Amino acid sequence: STWDQAKMEAKGAADAFFNKRKQSEDTKKTIADPIKKPKTENEGNDPANPVRLYCDGVFDLFHFGHARLLESCKKFFKYTTLVVGVTSDAETKKEKGYPVMNEFERAETIKHCKWADEVICPCPWIPSVAFLKEHKINYICHDPAPYKCGALDDAYGEVKMAGMFLATKRTEGVSTSDLIVRILKDYDEYVWRNLQKKYPPKELGISEEYALYIKLKKRYKEVTEKRKEILSGEKDPKADAGKSEKDKELEMQLTKIAEEIERLSGKLEQIKLQGDQHHYERYLLSLIHI
Repeated sequence: STWDQAKMEAKGAADAFFNKRKQSEDTKKTIADPIKKPKTENEGNDPANPVRLYCDGVFDLFHFGHARLLESCKKFFKYTTLVVGVTSDAETKKEKGYPVMNEFERAETIKHCKWADEVICPCPWIPSVAFLKEHKINYICHDPAPYKCGALDDAYGEVKMAGMFLATKRTEGVSTSDLIVRILKDYDEYVWRNLQKKYPPKELGISEEYALYIKLKKRYKEVTEKRKEILSGEKDPKADAGKSEKDKELEMQLTKIAEEIERLSGKLEQIKLQGDQHHYERYLLSLIHI
């Protein structure tokens, strides 16, 4: 009947719709999940035919997280040749930010790591299957999280789809960014460290005035800490009894120095607010030479 025919057509349309949606979901799943080529029983077991693996990165301020990554890649198979790609300065600045070490320094560091067998520098920011085949590489090693780059949802998507991808694990708690944050957090301490090593302020990218300011901060900290020791010692009669006249005289001098630094620091702040550069520098020098 016409009714039965209409039901059959509706069922056919529904089946076609759901089959098409299922195919679409299966396609998405295939793209999202890296295809892992199954390892054959003998893969990587022949010393005459090692598996060639590739691992790329910036490798700035090389740390133990980098070393662990390269070690894990080297140990994927019994016999492995590990090729390490080091990115160029130009692409690193463009895609990630300004590196501390230049590409020559970063590549030389990798060359001296015992896990690396070959180094390619500069390497492509986005590795392709063609690049891997050119260098006779079997697999690329990287953490499995999608690495967004420009319009690409995953820079490693192509090699994942080709079954040339092996997933690695990140070392938590250490990164180049973490090391840079440590330096920025204690910036004045590191400036002072290099000033003590006789680096001129110009080489540190600071003014002579700022160098004097750092020296003042360190001097003030030393004197105030010593003064605290003195004041705490005065409360203990036994501690005070064991001090020589020379010690007591030194304590009095340090107390006077701390008081003078406090007085001049207050005056310095007033002068700075008034914008009197001549007197500001004069008082700053007075503080430094206390």
